Amino acid sequence: MPNPTEVHDPRSGGWVAVLTAATTTAILQDGFDTLEGVLLDAARIGGLRPDDLRALAGVDDPTPRAFVDLVTVAPHPLMTLQVEGDVASVERTRVPNGSCLWRVDADGSRRVLTYFDGPAYGWRNGRGYLAPVEPLGPWATFEGHEYAAAFPAGETERVGLVAVGDEPPEGFAWTRPGISQRYVPVTELESLTTR
Repeated sequence: MPNPTEVHDPRSGGWVAVLTAATTTAILQDGFDTLEGVLLDAARIGGLRPDDLRALAGVDDPTPRAFVDLVTVAPHPLMTLQVEGDVASVERTRVPNGSCLWRVDADGSRRVLTYFDGPAYGWRNGRGYLAPVEPLGPWATFEGHEYAAAFPAGETERVGLVAVGDEPPEGFAWTRPGISQRYVPVTELESLTTR
């Protein structure tokens, strides 16, 4: 599997979410893919240390470490984002495709741990995976069936539809056991909403 920095540009998100230790563990161990709460303007946090980032985001981590983890967020059209200056608030949704999980060490150095390759694949290099069965984030109706949907990183004209089941629907391809995906233009959907 390629290094995430070769697949997605970790600086592509306009916003970052500061994570608690428990959230990072849930991402890496269980495939947790929910995003909610405070986001910081990515352009304004360069050089900040872990404690500064936690304080700026208002994150009270019961198990703080010498480092802090961040997730980049490039909003898509169905994401509910309320912006006030250098801070934004996002309503509960699925992490957008292409979001990178960064680690900021005590000395301020940064490295990418993994990236979110959408609900059909989950977090690359993580141990766990969560099938998109919960009503979270974008959902689409296509040919009379509802599917979890996700915009490819940086795109808004097509979506990836994700099916869960023993057999992939027509036109879908397996991405992992019991999970298949198909890309379609947004114009071919019967509906596209967020939950």
